[in-house]
Amino acid sequence: MRLQFPSWIREQVDWDRDVVYLLDAELRFVECNPAWNTFAAENGGIRISADEVKGRCVLDYVPDVLRAFYVHRYWLAQRSSQWAGFDYHCSSPEKIRLFQMKLCEAEGGVLVMNHLLLEEACAPVDPLDDAGVRQYVMPHGSLVLCANCRKARRRDSGEWDWVPAFLCEHGFTVSHGLCPRCTTHLYG
Repeated sequence: MRLQFPSWIREQVDWDRDVVYLLDAELRFVECNPAWNTFAAENGGIRISADEVKGRCVLDYVPDVLRAFYVHRYWLAQRSSQWAGFDYHCSSPEKIRLFQMKLCEAEGGVLVMNHLLLEEACAPVDPLDDAGVRQYVMPHGSLVLCANCRKARRRDSGEWDWVPAFLCEHGFTVSHGLCPRCTTHLYG
């Protein structure tokens, strides 16, 4: 029997927006819904169309630093008949995005659903001169980043901006905090 999306999943997700995929027991892609390709195309995904990932291990696309976390989550999903999930960020300089990933066992494989919880546009900050750099460096010389979404806090106003390109170009000591949006999301 060919592993395929269970019929009940179509009633549980927004098939046009939720990115859903099915993995076999070895965590290889079996099937991806149309939203997979839409999301990849809209976000510059190169060589990750549903046809290109089919048969490949999902862990090939997971950064090394997150691999153990995902291996454990997939392992748990294969051994449970209930949905398990967690929230994660998939943000860019143009958009802050918060997703909820839900996983469950499906015929020996893993069914994965990614539901968009929050999407907001943000203007990227690219401080090119010393004045721009100084607006993010605290008096003690460190930069404060939100531990959840990676925005940086401005020293003068306390506003939070997206500045990953800025961080790559300068070698600052980094501290952490939580921006107001992430504080509300995580702690209510």
